[in-house]
Amino acid sequence: MKIENTKTTGLADIGQRLLAHSRQAEFTARRGAVVELFPYLVAAHERMSARAIARFLEKDQGIKLSAVTITKALNDPKRSWNAFFDLIEPSARVYGKAERVRPGDFLFQEKFLNPPAKNRLVRAAIKAFVEVEVRQAVTVLREKWFCIDWNIRLKARPYLETRLATGKE
Repeated sequence: MKIENTKTTGLADIGQRLLAHSRQAEFTARRGAVVELFPYLVAAHERMSARAIARFLEKDQGIKLSAVTITKALNDPKRSWNAFFDLIEPSARVYGKAERVRPGDFLFQEKFLNPPAKNRLVRAAIKAFVEVEVRQAVTVLREKWFCIDWNIRLKARPYLETRLATGKE
């Protein structure tokens, strides 16, 4: 009995040291990175292993994502695409409502329907009349969705169609 008690105390001591170290160490976890990077992981995985992707992210970008985490995301595409879509769905709904179009109708088109105006006067007029919320939605859609390769966005379609069809309109 005394041996077990020593082991338990020793493990508790180790746990306390680990906790103290974690508070002093540089924060390296990037929660949500796998979600935000998921479309790019899908594309990269066509040519690279999960281990090679993890090495690239850590060495070249300073992002620590394990090959196991990457593989988990890739092996459950429905959950991963839906988690990624959680990031852009509010913007898609705002833009869709403003343009009177369902998100499913514009998200899977090759080009974004709302190209930037080239003329400064036209841009100024648009800025004056378009609500801030809609402008922000367009920015999010451009930066998080339409920057993804069209073929990769098409791969998301089967996982998101039901959600888009039954979503809050």
